[in-house]
Amino acid sequence: MCAKLKTQFLLLTALLATGSGVNAQLNDATGPKSTKENSPYSRYGIGDLGNPRNALLRGMGGTATAYNDLYSVNSFNPATYSFLKVTTLEFALEGRSRSIFMNDVSTSSGTATISYVTLGIPLGKYAGMAAGIAPMANTYYKASDTTTIDGIGRTARQYVGSGGLQYAYLGLAGQYKGFSIGFNAGYVFGNTSYTSSLENLDTTSVRNSSFSRYNSVGGLYWKGGLFYKAKLKKEQYINIGAAITLSQKLNGSQDAYDLGYRYTSDGTVVDTLSQSKRTGIKGKIELPAEYAFGVHYGKSFNWDIGADFVYTDWSSFSNFGDRTGVGSNAWRAAVGGEITPDPTSHKLFAQTTYRLGAYYGKDYIELNGTNVDYVGGTVGASFPLKRSFSQFGRINMALDIGKRGTIQNGLAREFYVRFTLGISLNDIWFQKPKYD
Repeated sequence: MCAKLKTQFLLLTALLATGSGVNAQLNDATGPKSTKENSPYSRYGIGDLGNPRNALLRGMGGTATAYNDLYSVNSFNPATYSFLKVTTLEFALEGRSRSIFMNDVSTSSGTATISYVTLGIPLGKYAGMAAGIAPMANTYYKASDTTTIDGIGRTARQYVGSGGLQYAYLGLAGQYKGFSIGFNAGYVFGNTSYTSSLENLDTTSVRNSSFSRYNSVGGLYWKGGLFYKAKLKKEQYINIGAAITLSQKLNGSQDAYDLGYRYTSDGTVVDTLSQSKRTGIKGKIELPAEYAFGVHYGKSFNWDIGADFVYTDWSSFSNFGDRTGVGSNAWRAAVGGEITPDPTSHKLFAQTTYRLGAYYGKDYIELNGTNVDYVGGTVGASFPLKRSFSQFGRINMALDIGKRGTIQNGLAREFYVRFTLGISLNDIWFQKPKYD
């Protein structure tokens, strides 16, 4: 290899490897697949975090830490399982759309997916258990930008990634005189791929470069919760809740592929400058610690208002030793409420529960010295299904509209809409009938 070509390749490699921020133009010409939601921020950390709250809680701003419902499963705070009165199966579908504005260019994308599946079972009068699976994080992005390098010409940088993490868990909780303690213990697993490439647009004599990483991770993961319910006069109550997740490490394996190559004018690869393949590289993902606190005040089966605050410590996070684009902390504040006009009525809309909420927070992503903040509002409703003595259920809906990020300092601003459609089915299990 001649010295000039070697110098050019090294320059291209350094340019790609040191590229930071989301200072790239979204590739809307050959953009993401119609079944995927393109998010440039999911390139960093572990991607876009999943929403661990059920459809009921999503409709009231996500105020989950101190909320309990006798007929739904609140996996965000496992201490609430002890208040379950009937066996409850819940699942939901989620539709998301996202519009992204960056560098005077905008693009839109969307997706639909299964949001969660949970099963809650009361264990006697003062204990309960739950099992479920839900996405923890999602990665999908496809972006590019073009720059001009002296002596080389116009060069395109491209970034593509996909994958995610799932969390399957089993939880237990028990209570005494209104005070409950519980935990979730389970397994986090998933695969994620990241590819960055740099190609010259003006000449075929310059060597191009491509870097790919394929991560596979898995490991045990737990979360604990505390909950206290104080009963007041006239069927009113105050709930106080807390949830904690300590920093935990997942085991991982990485395959790395680095390639230097050259195209002909018709796009055929004719020369390989260098090729490196390393498989089975052992590493770890260190997940952050999270602390949540909430308060709710309400009247049984009639109305409820609450507030939540969640703080996450990302200072020790690493993804196979990499923490590019990750800040030291994140937080989320939310308020919300619900009302059922007349729980005893036989009219559908009087029995329906209506919800409203809002939230504001700071994301864990930090780029170009700039925080990525977000703000949003929610509405929701639960429609009762036909009731009988031993079983009933609800159709739960939630709409979440918000904004994330900024166009300052080369970042991207996102507007998103998320719609959750859930079904909750209830039945009485493991209880002997009083009469044959």
